[in-house]
Amino acid sequence: MGLISALKNLFMPSEEPARPQTGRNDPCWCGSGKKYKKCHLAEDEKKQAKKNAAACSGNT
Repeated sequence: MGLISALKNLFMPSEEPARPQTGRNDPCWCGSGKKYKKCHLAEDEKKQAKKNAAACSGNT
């Protein structure tokens, strides 16, 4: 990682903190004890779909 990108990440954090990739059957990242697919999967997929739609509409 370059110095400039490291400084950008330090002073301009992304909207959400990065989370490790979670598989559907892994325990949820939130610590609820539920499987990810039963806890946050649908919510995370909706957020990702909104981000993708915003990125696509911004390119036209």
